[in-house]
Amino acid sequence: MTVEHAVQQPLVPPEFKRNLGFWRHSEQQLLRDCTIAIAGAGGDGFDLAVALVMMAGPKEVRIADPETFVPENSNRVAWANSDTYGRLKVDALRETIAKIRPETRVVAFSEGVTIDNVDAFVAGADLVLDESELRYLHVGTALARAARRHGVPNLLVMNIGFGAIATSFAPRSRYTFERMMGLPADITLDEAATREADLSRCVPYLPRYGDLGALRATIAGAPLPSVVQGVKAAVSLGATEALLHLARADRNRRRSPVFAPRWAYSDPMTLVSGRIRHARARHWLGATVLASRSLLGWNPQTSYSGHAEEAPPAGE
Repeated sequence: MTVEHAVQQPLVPPEFKRNLGFWRHSEQQLLRDCTIAIAGAGGDGFDLAVALVMMAGPKEVRIADPETFVPENSNRVAWANSDTYGRLKVDALRETIAKIRPETRVVAFSEGVTIDNVDAFVAGADLVLDESELRYLHVGTALARAARRHGVPNLLVMNIGFGAIATSFAPRSRYTFERMMGLPADITLDEAATREADLSRCVPYLPRYGDLGALRATIAGAPLPSVVQGVKAAVSLGATEALLHLARADRNRRRSPVFAPRWAYSDPMTLVSGRIRHARARHWLGATVLASRSLLGWNPQTSYSGHAEEAPPAGE
């Protein structure tokens, strides 16, 4: 390499040099200049925040979650441990980010996302990640509307079994979060809070190896089972979709993020990944296959201890 060529190369901090080779200097700079707002600091949200901070070193990260860590979080979140049980997730996440990227500004909303703070949470962000509990539709609706008002893409990522699904809402798209969830466009947030999510609208991928009893219980309102493999799959898929959003202005011949009504999915257990074009049809097809395999005794047997109990929404 000539001296002249070396001088022309932008200086990249050593923390990000290993990224180069899979993306270029100008993309790394876009990542470092960005502001990310993450609603929900549970399994997917916490690990996604850490992954984005590691790869991007963003200028600012906003995090919103009113919940504390409990022992049942520790099967999938490394930061849920005896040192953090009973502590706010946003405080644990803020401390973790400070250790990894002390130059990143962290703004914590320990009250979660509310009607009063949603605009402050979203305004000026380059990307919103909705990791709130989709059963609490008023939170997702408030986030989606604020993202549209401020012209910010809204990315949803969820772990499903050993895999994950993701989709995004473009700020000016006619296909909105409310439309996906089957809500009237003018529904009030108070009314949205009384609605129950139709899983056929927001869970297009059901793994064929799933447990029929667990599926029935979750439809009835029990907590979704969640394992560390699924969370890590969500982190991989979600951080990649986030990269595509945040570096899009660089025009570096990358694919576009997957926008609703389409979904991206990836599942290491089945070794299959791709796009889902017709979400509800794919959901019911998956449910039929899962139920048939379970009734025929073809699926692995599992134990499920979930129970339907009221819990505070992760993003409120």
